[in-house]
Amino acid sequence: MFTLSLLLLVCTLDQPVVAQDRLAALVGDGGVMLRSPSGEELVSLNHDIPLVPASILKIPLAQVALATLGEDFRFETHFYRNDSDDLLIRGLGDPFLVSEEIARIADTLAERGLQQIRRLVMDDSAFEPNPDLPIESGSDQPYAARNSALAVNFNTVNLAWAADGRLITGETQTPLTALAGELGAQLSQGEVQRINLGDDPASGLRQAQQLFRHFLIESGITVSDADFHQQAVTDEWSLFYSHRSSQSLRDNLDGMLRYSNNFIANQLFLTLGAQTSGYPATTEAARAALQQVLAELYGDSFGRDPQSLLMLEGSGLSRTQRSSAAGMMRILEVFKPYADLLPQVGGVLRKSGTLTGVYNFAGYIRGPDGLYPFVILTNQAVNKRAEILRLLQRQL
Repeated sequence: MFTLSLLLLVCTLDQPVVAQDRLAALVGDGGVMLRSPSGEELVSLNHDIPLVPASILKIPLAQVALATLGEDFRFETHFYRNDSDDLLIRGLGDPFLVSEEIARIADTLAERGLQQIRRLVMDDSAFEPNPDLPIESGSDQPYAARNSALAVNFNTVNLAWAADGRLITGETQTPLTALAGELGAQLSQGEVQRINLGDDPASGLRQAQQLFRHFLIESGITVSDADFHQQAVTDEWSLFYSHRSSQSLRDNLDGMLRYSNNFIANQLFLTLGAQTSGYPATTEAARAALQQVLAELYGDSFGRDPQSLLMLEGSGLSRTQRSSAAGMMRILEVFKPYADLLPQVGGVLRKSGTLTGVYNFAGYIRGPDGLYPFVILTNQAVNKRAEILRLLQRQL
């Protein structure tokens, strides 16, 4: 007959075996790894199987951006004038060109003596037209917003309806532009709804022009021509003002990782190409730059090899990309100084990666002696990553 103490001892000894069996059953054909703060391997299941990583690819993108651009890098937007009192706005990919930033820019232009504008001209030529990036055509969801060298409010609008049924802006800092009104008229009346500006690149530029025009007028600058104008900068234009974003690269990465923002991710991805190959930024140049830096950081063909990491863009939406648990673990070991950029949930710093049939986590479990990097890659029909993570936490 077992005594209570003997029974407790048997249960304690048996618990790791039960947990390991349960973990293997949950992981199936997926890949899982867990290491101690000192690098000791605690769990490793199918560590070398290449799987679809989805949005956890934003972690290596962040690492490459930090290594290439530097933590204090800030995007710029350039403003040009010509002899006809026109103002040309040349975007250089700033993902945080939001209403509050535009209001500050308008005030600065007024302070610099700008009083009157005839035509307001949009220039998005710093990015190649129609970059080869994964997008969901026809979707109005904000995560499907198109990338552009000149985009405002993440190429989205926030719409709402007043109690009397009128369409209004969904955010007090942003006016309801004419374009936003057109888009809202196509929607059913309901609660606050953020939508992207559609598949036509001109829609994003129209919204940028209308928003800039509003804030320029608010700052006391006359804009006489309300028509839409688009042109790439030429020698007839003289630089009037170079605006540096109030958001540092670290701020950009915080927003990208915290909200898994696909728009920010691929704005950064394209910018990596421009930093090495110049403008216009192209996906080809961005991929080359990304893979070169990954190889410099991690060696060999990292970034090109599906057995470790195959990375073709920044958002993780592409299903042709691959990572093994071992490959992602190598990323996490280097990224550890920036672990606090990841969202924290229940004492775990983690980035999720989710597509239909793809349920991944990567990040760090906080332990009494430091951070325990972990990777969960499950390309399965049923989402089991949360239970897998709980089992990993019990290994500490």
